[in-house]
Amino acid sequence: MTWNKEEVNEMQTQKIRKNHMDILWHEYTDKGGEETPVTQASLTEKASIVGRVGIMLLSCGTGAWRVRSSMNALAEEMGITCTADIGLMSIEYTCFDGDDGFTQSLCVTNTGVNTSKLNRLEHFIREFEQGEQEMSGEELHKLLDQIEEIHGLYSPTALGMAAALACGGFTFLLGGGLIEMFCAFVGAGIGNFIRCKLSKHHFTLFLCIASSGLCGTFESSRSFVGNFNSA
Repeated sequence: MTWNKEEVNEMQTQKIRKNHMDILWHEYTDKGGEETPVTQASLTEKASIVGRVGIMLLSCGTGAWRVRSSMNALAEEMGITCTADIGLMSIEYTCFDGDDGFTQSLCVTNTGVNTSKLNRLEHFIREFEQGEQEMSGEELHKLLDQIEEIHGLYSPTALGMAAALACGGFTFLLGGGLIEMFCAFVGAGIGNFIRCKLSKHHFTLFLCIASSGLCGTFESSRSFVGNFNSA
């Protein structure tokens, strides 16, 4: 089977579809409810706030207990009951208001520690408990849009160097010599750098871990062999 030049160019320029579709959170708000407090909104609108905050917390690397506690706090303030099944990268939750129920399944493509976003989400929950219930669902989703744009404070290079220094130091504490310390420094630094770069491009968690682990092991092995031969 042969391909002509136009077909090859079309295949190269064709956009690859995202495997995880974006959730249009603002479509879950009530029509004409921009001025209605979220406590008086529909169950769907209330549940969208609870679920979105939960999945954003999970994407920051937060534990299941903390995610569930935050979702429960929001649900209580809005007068509904929430039950959630929280995994490493997904949440299945149901909200009840006494008459109806709303169930949703959410997942994230990747997870990692983002303390800046986590801190802002904690402030959001605390402020909601102290009086932000008067805001509409649309206004709350706009606030969450701003929080979602918060990125990590450090570059992949800085994070790679931090991992390299930490692993080199731990190798020294465990009784390793200069060669072992150097190999740990190189492997951890390169591995974490690659993991951070892949995460920024929204590659899946397991691909990031596997790729960074293989690259780090390969580079540290090369360093070890090189030092061994020179010795």
